[in-house]
Amino acid sequence: MPQQPPKGAGSGTQSAPRRGKGVLNQQVAAGARVPVCASCKAQIRGKFVTALGQTWCPNHFSCAMPDCKRELHDIGFVEEKKQLYCEGCFETHLAPNCSRCSKRVKGDCLNAIGKQFHPECFSCTYCGSLFGNSHFYLEDGLPYCEADWNELFTTKCYACGYPIEAGDRWVEAMNNNYHSQCFNCSVCKKNLEGQSFLGKSGRPMCKSHAR
Repeated sequence: MPQQPPKGAGSGTQSAPRRGKGVLNQQVAAGARVPVCASCKAQIRGKFVTALGQTWCPNHFSCAMPDCKRELHDIGFVEEKKQLYCEGCFETHLAPNCSRCSKRVKGDCLNAIGKQFHPECFSCTYCGSLFGNSHFYLEDGLPYCEADWNELFTTKCYACGYPIEAGDRWVEAMNNNYHSQCFNCSVCKKNLEGQSFLGKSGRPMCKSHAR
């Protein structure tokens, strides 16, 4: 029976942590609304940091990792699940491990088959070509490009060598599989689908040429 495309066929999606840098403001502009700290919710009367559309007390604009708490307005931040972290804490504690090379994915992350990869690590199991956001096919939990999946796992027509795809008309005869249009007499090329035939030296023949 022709091989159906595997249920795991799909494509990966890329994501990247949001990085940025806060702006330290010396004072509120004349006539402007007094800023409120996004962390402690108190009004800020002196210097304040703006980032991501919010304001903070400078000492509250800090890494969310409890044992770090470094102020971030000078060194930049990485946002993860609505929390801000310094680059070091993100890379050490939060960046996912690539399922191929096991190293931390610090930048662009490709999410596929329930796992995370560096974009340059998510590739065809057979030929090594990168998938990027293109489609792949799963076989025994491993990803393959469409060309290699067809070559390795689909049923091939014995006559033309091309895959017999789901939905194709096909014939099983003499322990081989054929596209219906390829199941022809080896001599006169008459199509034998639904017709009486004889096998001779492993080749189908109409009755006239099998004598």
